[in-house]
Amino acid sequence: MTIPDYTLRYSQKAKYLQVRISTKGLEVVVPGLKRVSQTVIDKFLEQKKAWIIRHWQRLLHAEETRVIVPLELPASLALRAIEQTWEVLYVGTGVSRIRCIANQSRQIKLLGDITNQLHCIRSLKEWLKTIAERHLSGQLEMLASEYGLPFGQLSFRYTKTRWGSCSSDKNISLCCRLLFLPPHLVKHVMLHELCHTKVMSHGVRFWKLLGKLDERCDANRAELRKATEYVPFWAR
Repeated sequence: MTIPDYTLRYSQKAKYLQVRISTKGLEVVVPGLKRVSQTVIDKFLEQKKAWIIRHWQRLLHAEETRVIVPLELPASLALRAIEQTWEVLYVGTGVSRIRCIANQSRQIKLLGDITNQLHCIRSLKEWLKTIAERHLSGQLEMLASEYGLPFGQLSFRYTKTRWGSCSSDKNISLCCRLLFLPPHLVKHVMLHELCHTKVMSHGVRFWKLLGKLDERCDANRAELRKATEYVPFWAR
């Protein structure tokens, strides 16, 4: 088993790297007053791999055995970020696993044991991640070029509490759920992370830079606090 996706949280109080596991996911706490490279973080996680996997499996087992409230599977997906709406069709077959097929008519077909809601949702999330990589990557690259803010690697994850993050090595991670947000909020999040390639902390210099690039910075920040409302319940 590999180490699950994680988020980075920079803490001014932390004196050393830490890992935390909760229902919100795996979090790596990075000392905000130190310059910690991605290489150091990767080495630290490798050293903690056995511990992380052991506790992660316990969490997954606890999640699987708790009472699950039935979710209403979506009939369509409104991907505001790329101004697309996809129809979702469910086709029951004798195969236990779920297979996802998308066509040019913007239809998604889930084939298999469609009575297994968790498997259906997992399949839809995997498809969303592919779409995010295909469409949002280019948007970030265009913004980076336009404003002269180059970044390192880009990854897409299903983070619980963050729309994006940027490491000290200028590697950016974006949340797949951004696809459900309006374009202006997606741009705001991308500019936010690109500004971190210049200023890591959320100090005066950072907000001044972001405000210069995003004229509606304050309004977008306020709207982003409630942006979870754009995300359907099954995808949260």
